[in-house]
Amino acid sequence: MMSPEEGRRKEEKYDVDPDRFGSYVFYFRFRERCYCIDATAESGRLGRLINHSKKHANIAPRPVEVDGKPRLVFFALRQIQLGDELLYDYGDRSKISVIENPWLKS
Repeated sequence: MMSPEEGRRKEEKYDVDPDRFGSYVFYFRFRERCYCIDATAESGRLGRLINHSKKHANIAPRPVEVDGKPRLVFFALRQIQLGDELLYDYGDRSKISVIENPWLKS
């Protein structure tokens, strides 16, 4: 977890790296404070592998407190069957992101 400022610096660095296709920096608020998680690099945490669907999301991220620290967890939006792909809405609607990643519309 990092500050939003550090997250923006990482995104800027990723944007100029010709070997990297995009970044997966997630910003969220918890108790009136902003936080950032960088899921761009492999980390062993499975949350970074959850795919996007604006129309068919079946889970949603929610910040919770664990041992006095903010954590991001995913909660089911509906009954999820064995074998269903877990999907959530990334929430990125910026014009440049949608142009570069048209799948954000679906």
